[in-house]
Amino acid sequence: MKPQEAMHPPNNKHPFLPDDFTVTKWEAIKPYYDQLLARALSSLADLKQWFLDRNELEVAIAEDAGWRYINMTRDTANDTYLKRYEYYVTEILPKATLLAHELNKKVVGCPHTQALRQEVGFDILLRCIDNSIAIYRPENIPLQTKTQLKGREYGQLVGAMTVTVDGQELTLQQAGVHLESPDRNLRETVYTQINDRRLQDKDTLNSVYTELIQDRHQMALNAGFDNFRDYAFVAMNRFDYTPSDCFAFHEAVAQEVVPLLDTLAQERQCMLGISSLKPWDMQVDPTGKPPLKPFDNAEELLQKAIIVFDRLDPFFGDCLKKMEQMGHFDLESRKRKAPGGYNYPLDKTGVPFIFMNATSTLRDMGTMLHEGGHAVHAFLTQDLLLHAFKQVPSELA
Repeated sequence: MKPQEAMHPPNNKHPFLPDDFTVTKWEAIKPYYDQLLARALSSLADLKQWFLDRNELEVAIAEDAGWRYINMTRDTANDTYLKRYEYYVTEILPKATLLAHELNKKVVGCPHTQALRQEVGFDILLRCIDNSIAIYRPENIPLQTKTQLKGREYGQLVGAMTVTVDGQELTLQQAGVHLESPDRNLRETVYTQINDRRLQDKDTLNSVYTELIQDRHQMALNAGFDNFRDYAFVAMNRFDYTPSDCFAFHEAVAQEVVPLLDTLAQERQCMLGISSLKPWDMQVDPTGKPPLKPFDNAEELLQKAIIVFDRLDPFFGDCLKKMEQMGHFDLESRKRKAPGGYNYPLDKTGVPFIFMNATSTLRDMGTMLHEGGHAVHAFLTQDLLLHAFKQVPSELA
């Protein structure tokens, strides 16, 4: 595949949406769902075209939702971004979820669907649709809305957290750089500051988490499951393994990996020459070397990542360069920014967005290469027929 081919997703030969279509209010979106619901599917060709048109609608909505989410995580205190994201979660997504269920039932009820189940790509998609229908409950839609808003609330809380080190206000990620310092007293001080700051919001964070547990458990009960774990295995389309397989893996880790970690911890304690190993001793170089600093700022991180990717394969480097040209990076940690990192596929434009909280550590370099790998994957999947074919399970991600 040539780089330019991966920059642009394939177009539907007969576009379903007008060229100037934008996601504004639900009332402007609903007519397209209604058209899909009302359309007759008289042949396998009709069904395939229907999937293309549905895909065009869902990709447009997904990309708009993506930017609402990206902007909200970039600045969790921006009221405009928060309201736009909240409108999507409360006014668009619940109604789209309800009609998506009706579209799924239309697919399953179509006499030509059985033939489609034999085709690569559609076979997995239709299994996912079967799963979605099986666990769908209209009473779960408001609970799903609540859980998404709770996630936003968590991001706001953590994004606002800072500590002061040597007179400088730092995000928790920026402060965490000091946990690599050879100065053990400084490490302990910073570690304590970080955790004390989190504890300031302990009650609110506990409330958010408790409500999430309660709502997710209720979703599972509504769908006929005993617990959220079993519900999630179906919802996440885990066709190839079960909870019992996970427990077997847990046991293997406990028997084989934990003893190795204990041995490494003992070696670390010995090398550091300390009587007791503490949490603030886990990131420092045990031989006393100063911490590695592979870059000084976000721009240097990006440019070095482009060099690495370009040496692996010029196509990989071109992917990051295209993202850079379009401003699809937000790499540096700052106050009011949500925690974590992600690569967000944007299938309509075909160019994903990378978000992270870099602070000049070696781990940040690893995060950049990890998310960059997802970005390349997003480019490489742009020639797939449907948005649904490009989705990967969390295990692969």
